[in-house]
Amino acid sequence: MRKIVMFGDSLTDYFPMEKLKDVDGEIINSGQAGDTIAEMAARISYDVLPYQPDIILMQGGANDFLMSLYPGYQELAHRVVNLALRLKQHLPETAIYVESLYPAYTDRIGMMPSWADGKSNEEIKKINEEIRRLCEREGIFFIDIFHHLIGKDGQLSREYTIDGIHLQDNAYETVARVLRSVLESI
Repeated sequence: MRKIVMFGDSLTDYFPMEKLKDVDGEIINSGQAGDTIAEMAARISYDVLPYQPDIILMQGGANDFLMSLYPGYQELAHRVVNLALRLKQHLPETAIYVESLYPAYTDRIGMMPSWADGKSNEEIKKINEEIRRLCEREGIFFIDIFHHLIGKDGQLSREYTIDGIHLQDNAYETVARVLRSVLESI
């Protein structure tokens, strides 16, 4: 049976694993709420490597984007892809899939979270385009979750979130559908 590690921040940590119960394989959730890319990197030796997974679904970067010390889209994309490359170095036979950053609800009307000041989905798109470009250059698989969650207004659909960034069950159903499709194709 193949081993699949979901590795990420709170968006992975809170993922309702029953949504992937029909996937062929043992799935381990190694998400950790609040993690930045650096914190994810610090825990690969105990949250990823011991499982010797066949597949890694890596999601991260939201906390780096939300921090007041946001490094810019190119640097953040490099951090994400460099972590995937580090995983590849340790696990050369493992298929590594990097998920795009998810959209956020940043509109000032309604439920404007304080973390969203100065942030935009246009910036998240730039980060994702750079991640995609770097993944293609490095031979790493890229999964576009962003375009499955973004609403017609250019925001994370309000029915998908309660705080602008974290997902509700219906949004996780969309994410699960995308991930299931990827896993069934491998």
